[in-house]
Amino acid sequence: MMDQVINVAVNYPLYQTFKYSVPNKIGKVNIGERVLVPFGKKTIVGIVVKREKQVNKDKINYILKPIIDIIDDHPVVNLEIMKICTWASDYYEYPLGQVIFGALPSQLKQGVPIANVTIFENQHKKLTAEKLEINLNNEQNSIFKKILRNTDSFSTSLIHGVTGSGKTEVYVKLAQEVIRKKKQVLIIVPEINLTPQTITRFEMYIDENIQSYHSGHTLKEKMTTWLNVKNKKLDIVIGTRSSIFLPFKSLGLIIIDEEHDSSLKQQEKFRYHARDLSIMRAKSLNIPIVIGSATPSFESLHNTLLEKFKKYNLTKRYYKTDLPKITLVDLTKDLPQDGISKFLKENIANTLSKKQQILLYIGRRGFSHALTCLECRWISKCKICESFMTYHKNQKLLKCHHCGNKQSISTNPGKCEKCSLVPVGFGTQRIEDKIKELFPDARVGRIDSDAISSVKKLRDFINRAKNNEVDILIGTQMIVKGHDFPNVSLVGIIDIDSGLFNLDFRGLERTAQLITQVAGRSGRKNEGGHVIIQTRTPKHPLLDILLSKGYEDFAMKNLNDRKKANLPPYTHLCLVRMSSSKKITAFNFLDEIKCLFSEQKSIFFLGPADAPIPKKNNMYVHQLIVGSKNRTVLRKITQEIRQYITKKKPYNIKWSIDVDPIDLY
Repeated sequence: MMDQVINVAVNYPLYQTFKYSVPNKIGKVNIGERVLVPFGKKTIVGIVVKREKQVNKDKINYILKPIIDIIDDHPVVNLEIMKICTWASDYYEYPLGQVIFGALPSQLKQGVPIANVTIFENQHKKLTAEKLEINLNNEQNSIFKKILRNTDSFSTSLIHGVTGSGKTEVYVKLAQEVIRKKKQVLIIVPEINLTPQTITRFEMYIDENIQSYHSGHTLKEKMTTWLNVKNKKLDIVIGTRSSIFLPFKSLGLIIIDEEHDSSLKQQEKFRYHARDLSIMRAKSLNIPIVIGSATPSFESLHNTLLEKFKKYNLTKRYYKTDLPKITLVDLTKDLPQDGISKFLKENIANTLSKKQQILLYIGRRGFSHALTCLECRWISKCKICESFMTYHKNQKLLKCHHCGNKQSISTNPGKCEKCSLVPVGFGTQRIEDKIKELFPDARVGRIDSDAISSVKKLRDFINRAKNNEVDILIGTQMIVKGHDFPNVSLVGIIDIDSGLFNLDFRGLERTAQLITQVAGRSGRKNEGGHVIIQTRTPKHPLLDILLSKGYEDFAMKNLNDRKKANLPPYTHLCLVRMSSSKKITAFNFLDEIKCLFSEQKSIFFLGPADAPIPKKNNMYVHQLIVGSKNRTVLRKITQEIRQYITKKKPYNIKWSIDVDPIDLY
């Protein structure tokens, strides 16, 4: 018999834990503590995930190595975080060790003792500015009171509020009540860019310790936040998706703002969805979770129909302005010049004459989607991944936004003696150039990831816009994700057609969300706004239902279509993606998996087929979609597929599993 044996998780892509013995001189080791262990020829940091008091030597066919040392006096991963990490590892088919280590600050991953960590003592210092009294309208107050009744137990509440309806004020009021009970609050937003304004809104009303948490912070700042959350020196944390793993001492409420946003789903390595993981954590802690959006995801609306979520509607704008007027411009009749129709041009001029602001939305950055030659039909395509390369006029570069490849523009890239190069499509830079040409006296500001590369630059831009130092705002999705521009009265959507004819079954849902969110930037405070949507298909059924009946009616119709087509949320999917340097290798292995598991009941397969980007970084990418109406059945088959891949895959294949994928095509 042995005295003490522990199971240790390590920060490697391995789907197992490792048993070690604990020498008597080290003493008792607890779950969640870090230990130094021998691993091959190295000494590495591990996390204790299980203790086995007695182990029969006869049942172990190898010699157990003893741990070298224990790093911590107390667990750095508490039992609650360990539980949610274990669930996430099982559900998303990702190695437990990497999930747990991913939940820790960098210093702790490296084995630095907590006693040696340098922190910013003033980080959680309260602001002394006088706070405003929050005043809810009747709709807001009714929702607040109904949710407040359930703050001592688990419940999921969806607040569906039109843009500008004051969801944040309801969040603030709920947070105040939870803090009054000596509990902590976690607020998750989809993007770093939304944290500054959310903190500002909360600090207007709440005189408590509030801190942000996201990848824009330094390692020391994140370590400080982690410790202050653990020691209950912070009352509210406003962060991006990774903040769900913070070790709150007494978490009492979770809020997810813009719950529909795809940025809440991590798209690389550990592919978890922060909204779904937050719901599981709230359930585990028996606390309420509130999710909110002007355009709820179809999954969340479906859960309200199943009565898993309670739904509350905010139908009126907080500042009592009317919802904006919406006009469709038929681009087959009003032919645009560099993306700007005559009708849009006239309305921009009229709005400028009134000293009001304009926001123009275009879905792509850069100058144009691509370059082409009118003579030989050459088109700018990436040699590494076969995607079209976007033309960036100011930098005189072609850039692939998928793999990062860049190349200078040759005067003669095609088969002509002298190519006649013209831009294809529109990007933010091309629209910016045209607007400056049409309105030379207007102050124009562009907001996309090329122009805005940091939170500080975004904050500065938003402040300039709010101070009326910008007349025309031009941008991508970055400009519409929850930002409040109170002086914008005209919004122009340059071209909506790419979203209307998207191959992905979620394409129409995202386009409807985009139209609603962009429209919501108009007429937020002083007067009703005007939204102009440019399209070549003004009679598209999506536009008809969305504009005449609203987002929820559109969603209900499309949910019915999804049900008939056996698509999520009425079925559950898993995406298996593989890449190989030889075109057929990954395809054949996926086909082998399909043949092996296709006899399973209640399971269906789609593919294998080319991935949306069939070649990336000189690797050919293929995918296989696995689906079932029964989530338990799908989880079982997904686990079996993952186990088969880890045992049988050819050495030259890279692979990933994405449970509940949001990008299929």
